[in-house]
Amino acid sequence: LKLLACTLQQKMIGGLLSNSVGVRQFVGVNSNIIRAMKLVLREPGLGIPKVSILIGGPDWPTSVLCGIMGLRLLPVLVGTLPIVFLILPTLLTGSFTYMADVRDELTGEHEFPWAGTMATVFAALTGLVQFGSMVVAAFYLERVIDEKKDELDLIPIDEEVKLADERDEALRQAYSELSQWEILPSWARFLLCVSLSCMIVTCYMVQLFASYCFRDFQLTDSIETALDGDWKNLTKPLGIAANILLLTSVVLLQIFVSWVNHIARKKCSAQGAIAPEGGETTYDSHRNVGDEDS
Repeated sequence: LKLLACTLQQKMIGGLLSNSVGVRQFVGVNSNIIRAMKLVLREPGLGIPKVSILIGGPDWPTSVLCGIMGLRLLPVLVGTLPIVFLILPTLLTGSFTYMADVRDELTGEHEFPWAGTMATVFAALTGLVQFGSMVVAAFYLERVIDEKKDELDLIPIDEEVKLADERDEALRQAYSELSQWEILPSWARFLLCVSLSCMIVTCYMVQLFASYCFRDFQLTDSIETALDGDWKNLTKPLGIAANILLLTSVVLLQIFVSWVNHIARKKCSAQGAIAPEGGETTYDSHRNVGDEDS
């Protein structure tokens, strides 16, 4: 499943959508971290720095970046195989968690009383290996940034992404200025107050009155026996009210955010801070490693 995800991200997103400014901007091709990843990933072979980035680097940006750079798929997948050492503890954590809830149908006692302890152990191990993989990847990236600064400077800046970043920064600044409480109209303040009140009430309802909001349902329970064959029975009337309040809070907040974004765009357009979109263009500077072995 992991290798399939890497394949789709590299070929379907990074490869086919490499001309999309939005995709390249989301990956952050102009950041020092991603530029350092480019230097490591374009190196031939599968050294420790390269493998550590493939398994410990940010998942989506790493795979998409490989596609943007035109790297060969098979070597990238081979370098990703050590991910099994990160996935296995997670898998065992879930398995032992499930086993901890299994009870004997006749006595009602736990069939695997030791499973809870093992789930805790492997949960800690999962956190350790996940964090450790990120630390190793960060170590090699930091070393590249420190030791290969001249090579980093030679990597061309993606001007389209730079322009998009500047446009987004102008929008962020305009949003920050226009969303100040002191200058908001009364209806916008009322919207925010109602949204916040609904969220606070929802949190207190589900935290303090959880048993009145939801029926007890364990991982090993079945819908037929525990919920009378209808999954909607999981939520009690008070829980339905809490969900309605949550939905109301989200909708009201989205209305406010959309309104501020709209007037922020109008302000930036009037000031010339937002240039017209030029559409999709060919971007070739990332193809300088297409014929190299990974």
